[in-house]
Amino acid sequence: MLAFLFMSAPLLAQAVSAGIRTGVGVSPFMSAQAGQRFTLGPHVEAHLWRRAGVGIDFLFQNPRFEVGPAHSRVTMWRVEAPVTFVYRFYGRARPFFRTGIAFNRVFDIKGATACARGPFGEQFYCIDGSPAAELRHRGTSGFVAGGGVGRKFGRLRIEPEVRVTHWFDRNFGVRDSAVRSNLNEAALLFGITF
Repeated sequence: MLAFLFMSAPLLAQAVSAGIRTGVGVSPFMSAQAGQRFTLGPHVEAHLWRRAGVGIDFLFQNPRFEVGPAHSRVTMWRVEAPVTFVYRFYGRARPFFRTGIAFNRVFDIKGATACARGPFGEQFYCIDGSPAAELRHRGTSGFVAGGGVGRKFGRLRIEPEVRVTHWFDRNFGVRDSAVRSNLNEAALLFGITF
């Protein structure tokens, strides 16, 4: 316990910044996705030393996907929380990279009703009595990496970036399902830090 206090004291003295991150998915979240996935949420970063820090985002997403012969639309809400180590290089336009682990959680599904449970706790969703999607894991985790170029304007920092996430498991479906989450996702994000 005493060692933890000594190790955490330097972190408390460091600067903390916060802002907003927004963007769109480059790759679809679902195999049957209808339209782009929009992302928006706050982010916080603790600066460990001059060019490095640890950050966390809380990114809310509202993807839609089409299922069934009538192409019924199902919408859901998902939150993604990547915890990343960030390193920024020197220069006028500061290139940066980040890497870490991400967690996600599906917390609302509309357009389909919960109709059955599987033997391993998976939840099936139906439209008009027909199975539409299988929610295998409400939450999962994965590896995240990204990079971009940032620029400071006074106290304001603007950072566009490309971010790739590899999930360790799917939220929806299995590999051969018609409706399934993709294990790999790419997104274009735009961060504003105050």
